[in-house]
Amino acid sequence: MSTLHRTKSRIRSVESTRKITKAMELVASVKLKKHQRVLDNIKSYLSTLQEIITTCFKGMSFEESSLPVALKHFPNANKKLLIVVSSSLGLCGGYNYNIFKFTDTIYKKGDKLYLLGSKGEMRYQEEENKDTEDIDLLDHIDYDKVKEFAKKILKEYETGEYTSCVLIYTSYRNSITFEPKTFPLFPLVFSKEEEDLAYSPLYEPSQKVFLENIIPKYIETMLYGKLIETLVSEQASRRNAMDNATDNADELVAKLTLQYNKARQASITNELIDVVAGARNQN
Repeated sequence: MSTLHRTKSRIRSVESTRKITKAMELVASVKLKKHQRVLDNIKSYLSTLQEIITTCFKGMSFEESSLPVALKHFPNANKKLLIVVSSSLGLCGGYNYNIFKFTDTIYKKGDKLYLLGSKGEMRYQEEENKDTEDIDLLDHIDYDKVKEFAKKILKEYETGEYTSCVLIYTSYRNSITFEPKTFPLFPLVFSKEEEDLAYSPLYEPSQKVFLENIIPKYIETMLYGKLIETLVSEQASRRNAMDNATDNADELVAKLTLQYNKARQASITNELIDVVAGARNQN
């Protein structure tokens, strides 16, 4: 195959790849906007819910034995319960790499891993103490599924085997900046400092029962919010990666086109020289 044909073939190949990366960029942008709307709505709700719980919790004098399980510490435990959230799809830049690198600084032998996302299952396939039952939880995220998952991990924490339960997720700041972070799920910590309130809330049937009933709702909503935030980060990372790939494809096509035109011009010049030389020989 001549140089011209090889270059033209490469141009077609790169242009074909560019169409794919551009399409994936558009899909990621649509998903990003969709998850961002959900995240914005849930942040407002969570803020109000947390304010209610904090107000209720302040001034209460619980004994350790009578605390709701989500607030209890288990000092005799010697391992952690880690929920690691990765993606199930690739082509999202350094998203998964950053999560695993961050997790490795926290994870110790003996800790239990709850893995969400098939990339996490692949990364920690050699680990024995892991749970992959909810590996596809984020594929089609639903509040009811997250609610069941929250109940499951709370039940696991109730065994008293763990010092804490920590969610390892990706925090979203803007479309360019997102970083792995930890969020402690259990035990929940709220400030007990006294605060002068403009009014004194009334709780029915009691302040303690109200708190015991609202805490599970807070856990479910908080977990759902953090998972949505992780999805926003994933789609932002994928969109950026595909945008960069598209730009690289455009740059490569321009470079190859220039190379093709130079080769074509050289080929035409050589043909003209041959024609002129042939004409002279005949004369």
